[in-house]
Amino acid sequence: MSKTTPPPRVFISYSWESDAHKDWVRRFAERLTQNGVNVRLDQWHIGPGQSLTQFMEAEVYASDFVLIVCTKAYCRKALAREGGVGYEQQIITGNIVGGKPREQFIPLVRDGEFAPGSECSIPGQFMGIYAIDLRDGVDMDKATETLLRAVFRQPEYKQPPIGAKPTFLDTGAVEAAETETSEQAELEPLRLPVMEIDGWHLRSGVASHHRWPETFEIPDEKERRGLQKGDIVKLQFDIAIPPSEQLDEVSSERMWVIVERRAGPYFIGSLDNVPACSDEQDHLHAGDQIVFLPEHVISIYTDEGQEVKIGDDSEATEREAKNLGDAA
Repeated sequence: MSKTTPPPRVFISYSWESDAHKDWVRRFAERLTQNGVNVRLDQWHIGPGQSLTQFMEAEVYASDFVLIVCTKAYCRKALAREGGVGYEQQIITGNIVGGKPREQFIPLVRDGEFAPGSECSIPGQFMGIYAIDLRDGVDMDKATETLLRAVFRQPEYKQPPIGAKPTFLDTGAVEAAETETSEQAELEPLRLPVMEIDGWHLRSGVASHHRWPETFEIPDEKERRGLQKGDIVKLQFDIAIPPSEQLDEVSSERMWVIVERRAGPYFIGSLDNVPACSDEQDHLHAGDQIVFLPEHVISIYTDEGQEVKIGDDSEATEREAKNLGDAA
């Protein structure tokens, strides 16, 4: 960072749930400050008689990044719009709607779980975003480095130079197909599913792999981007269902989708399974059109009948084994 470039400015949003938690947030802020970050923290910048709400509004707007320290208590207060956390969530949502890039809001998970449910710590508007695990037991040095790289926009890995285009036997036909796909993408108003509108959404397989790199394996980038018509891929679905004592408000399922075509960056397919929660919801059915990206693919069913997927972070269920048989 040059002498003329100001240090990145970050605002920390957190819940005043205990003195121990406030102390942890302050110590973490000190660590970031020692690494060249201009941290804006209420414990440092607000005194008696000053306005907390004015401080929140100004810092969310002016900061380069907003760090959301996610805990179960924070998530509960955010959903209920309770106290300072609830007010901050309104400010954050307003800034996102107003055009502030979503990538400037980074969730930091301090306790609880990533997945939807009663133990989830991540507010709904930040689900599906690459969150950093700061729970007890993680490698704190590595997690902090990941955050600092994001704040200073210095990724650990960089894309190599793009090579020359390969020579095809029928280059004219390939170029014509690419032009047709591009024109179709411009005309077709495609979008990814959104929980608030569609009652379901897709979870990023790439984010899950980054979160559990040793146990959650996915096909490589080339395979996920090179899908063809007729390929069968497995995606992770979160489907809204009515809450009950036995079930959470979201049913998380892994189901197969038959690839039909490509449109720009999107793939379009049809759902090849009956959701296990069909009796509880009317949002998603077998045969529905599914719009997805390569990042959502967690496994691929090949023409030879083999699944390109090794490993998982959770136990396989009888329903998922049946789904694989149905897809075949």
